[in-house]
Amino acid sequence: RALSFANVTFLRFASVDIVNSIRAKTVPMKRLERIVHDALSSSSSSLSSTSKSKLHHILSTQVSFAKACMAAMPAYGDVIILPETNIDARDVLTMTPDLSSLRILPYCNSSVMVFGTLHDQRTGGLSEFCTRGLLARVVNTVKKKIGIGFTVGVEIEFCLVKKNVVGGGAGRSYNESKSVPVPVPVPVDNSLFASTTSLDEQDDFIEVVYDNLAKQNISVEMIHSESAPGQLEVVLPYERDVMKLADNIVLAKETIQVFAQKHNMDALFDPKIWDDKAGNGMHLHLSLRDEMSDDPSRNIFPNDHNNSAGFPSSSDMSSIAESFLEGILSHLKSLVSLTLPTVDSYDRIGPGCWTGHRVEWSIEDKESPLRVCIDANSKKNTNVELKLVDNTCNIYL
Repeated sequence: RALSFANVTFLRFASVDIVNSIRAKTVPMKRLERIVHDALSSSSSSLSSTSKSKLHHILSTQVSFAKACMAAMPAYGDVIILPETNIDARDVLTMTPDLSSLRILPYCNSSVMVFGTLHDQRTGGLSEFCTRGLLARVVNTVKKKIGIGFTVGVEIEFCLVKKNVVGGGAGRSYNESKSVPVPVPVPVDNSLFASTTSLDEQDDFIEVVYDNLAKQNISVEMIHSESAPGQLEVVLPYERDVMKLADNIVLAKETIQVFAQKHNMDALFDPKIWDDKAGNGMHLHLSLRDEMSDDPSRNIFPNDHNNSAGFPSSSDMSSIAESFLEGILSHLKSLVSLTLPTVDSYDRIGPGCWTGHRVEWSIEDKESPLRVCIDANSKKNTNVELKLVDNTCNIYL
């Protein structure tokens, strides 16, 4: 009823598939109102616990997605390319919406979008192909078994290029014939890292993106130009709710793309666009919390003792932080199959690219894949930046 009063016409049920494509279906609000009214007519006018259970069941039976679409198809087309996965045209996955994720889409005034979990249509159990459900399970397992929570922030990088304009130069090419010219995206400017050029020339775009993220309750910590031409970085601040941050990343990228098109540009999140320029990453900053303590919001990444030597060293990390880094390093070669899932992902990284390219960690070294960061106020090691991540990954994974 509240959504109807807000002149919302459609509710989008959305889920991110294995290869990071948003799959969504829209249901008219009038249909949902009628179904809910009919189902709750036997209940009291207020939403009792029984009524709420009915409402949850009603919303969980409205939308389904083909299993193959969520788990076996590439980003470039609806074709099953890996028959050995034994996933075929059979079966669908029903979606249970998480109403806490619901946002009104300011760029589509008639629509709201909600994320949710995917379930087996026969048993109702959480599907093994539901990446959002997997993230929830991991976060809950870590909290219950060892009492640890996470606080995570993100840096989203993308390049703005002129819409429907191509030129020559050192672009990405997969054409084996050297005689065929390759269209190359043309950047909207030729700014450098932290230059005012992009901030000045793209001010209208930046302001609109910021305002429309705010309308979706997505906070922005910082925006600045990056090293590649036309490249911007949008920093989303730390969130204790890891699922909320993951949802915010999906929504932020969608918002950026929409308003780039409205400004006659394309926002490209590809890991590598030009051979001789920096690529686009999506660096994650992670710190740890003790969920069982009197203050579950306190960062337990740094050691509590005072550092008399001045510059932080490895001894200024807590033992749990050291174990956390050790775990990432031990599994890094496997983890990058999830965080760097495409061929282009590996063209972005290498010596001198400030992405990390070896299995190592360091304090405040941008060439390290795991960069332990020093807080400007406390002068302590407060978080670790994982740099071997880009926008082609499914953020829930």
